[in-house]
Amino acid sequence: MLIPKVEFLDDIQATDAYQKQLKALYLTVSDNQYQTLTVLIDLNTYGTAVFDLLDCGIDLPFKRIKRIHHSFSDDLALIEMSLDSSKGQRLLEQLLALALYENTYDISGHPHPRSVCLWLFDQPITKTLKHSIYLIGQAYGMGTKKRRYLRYWDPRVMALLTHLWTDQQKLQVYKLGLSHICYVDWNNEMNVLTFPTLNEVYPSNTEVELEQLQPLPFRFSQQQWQLLGQAEWINMILRQLKERIVINTQSYKTVMNQALLIVQRQTTQQQAVKNIVESLEQPRNQGVGR
Repeated sequence: MLIPKVEFLDDIQATDAYQKQLKALYLTVSDNQYQTLTVLIDLNTYGTAVFDLLDCGIDLPFKRIKRIHHSFSDDLALIEMSLDSSKGQRLLEQLLALALYENTYDISGHPHPRSVCLWLFDQPITKTLKHSIYLIGQAYGMGTKKRRYLRYWDPRVMALLTHLWTDQQKLQVYKLGLSHICYVDWNNEMNVLTFPTLNEVYPSNTEVELEQLQPLPFRFSQQQWQLLGQAEWINMILRQLKERIVINTQSYKTVMNQALLIVQRQTTQQQAVKNIVESLEQPRNQGVGR
């Protein structure tokens, strides 16, 4: 993938959509009194050339994550910035522009990868954090101890996982020290995924329930694996829909349900697309008649 020109990011920063997201992002920082921001970068998109887009990028320190799977040509990397410095704020603004650029130009027929992945506030880069990020990318295959990789850091996959993860699986992430993760969603908005605490998942806090919470890697059900296997098709449909509708929980579940029917051989891809269009247009048609 060719790295975008700096002028492209300048154009993004001049848009109302960017200014709206930047304002909301700074409001989040202010309301929560965040001091630092750590951003997960996928070097498989542009390599380290991505840092050339950023001010002081040549001298920007970053930490590589242990390679999650041998099939990846490059690593994941973490960069950390102080939010009370002009340099840190400039990096935040440029990374937001790049994230919106990648999402904006991820359009039907021309899928665009993501280099800007997850945003972690007040999560300094430590060995524990690096290991946690590595662990979340692992899952056991069905009925086996063989590990499979999970490309969760891609915002498009993260969006799918928010609908797939059980509360217990979300708690596994929380116990790694990650209470919330932010990412730019299909609507070009910064979405915050908050992970539940132990008391929220197990109010009674019984020993039996606690023993059922196994450490990572994840153990997904057959249905979860089926939907993960359809991630490419799901993303293709959402890529076509995002210019026409707001991608919300209802529309996402509609697409997922049809993807599951395809796997179970209860419908064809062509019929599934028709069902999705009819389902999403129905509320609008009902609204017109009122």
